[in-house]
Amino acid sequence: YPLCALAVSDERPVSTQSTWARTKYLFLGDYVDRGCFSTEVVFFLFAHKITYNRTFFMIRGNHECRHLTSFFNFKDECLYKYGPETTIYDAIMDAFDKLPIAATINHKFLCIHGGLSPDILTLKDIMNMDRFREVPREGPFCDLLWADPYDEEEEDAEEISTRTTWFSYNDTRQCSYVFGIDAVKQFLRRNNLTAIIRAHEAQVDGYKFSMINGKIPRVVTIFSAPNYCDVYKNKGACLQFTNDQLKIRQFGCSPHPYYLHVR
Repeated sequence: YPLCALAVSDERPVSTQSTWARTKYLFLGDYVDRGCFSTEVVFFLFAHKITYNRTFFMIRGNHECRHLTSFFNFKDECLYKYGPETTIYDAIMDAFDKLPIAATINHKFLCIHGGLSPDILTLKDIMNMDRFREVPREGPFCDLLWADPYDEEEEDAEEISTRTTWFSYNDTRQCSYVFGIDAVKQFLRRNNLTAIIRAHEAQVDGYKFSMINGKIPRVVTIFSAPNYCDVYKNKGACLQFTNDQLKIRQFGCSPHPYYLHVR
């Protein structure tokens, strides 16, 4: 239900046909495994993509795959709501295999779910990638959906000497990489980009600016799920672009209309 509040006009929540047709929307992945309303979220997004295909865009997150949706709760949710057959679940997984894995805004901002890869040097490398498949456990496809930026705010005195400025193994995720400031600067410079906009990590304020260049962040993390998993009590946030001007909009959670009880 916070998803419905993302349709805004002049700061007033609306959900009208004109709003969706007039305003471009880009969602950065992880549409499932976030509670017991994932099917409603997916159907809402797919319906809007079909109806407003010129203004409504979605890219793939690391949870849009068979491995994680079977380990977490989305597959179980589909079976609970729609019967023992996996027809609905399989159809959604097939659709996830078709989702793009990256997008650009105004040719200046690269939007991905996770982060950079040492195997990706240019935007053309992403365009040439075979994305119509299950998310692999390693490699550049995996990195785009799983990698995280190095967090200097979290490092202690002992870690400063081993600070990641290029790429290092992502111990937290147990796959992919942590990418540092030098990797980001080189990628942005080589591709004539201003910043990377990504999701993938919960944020207390709904967003985080990293690797700031003067007043301009080179990496922006956006997290649009308020009160994540009903326990984090975090805010959600989205980015609004108007003529290359970036504005953060925060929002809180909405009460659940009902709860599923498994018997």
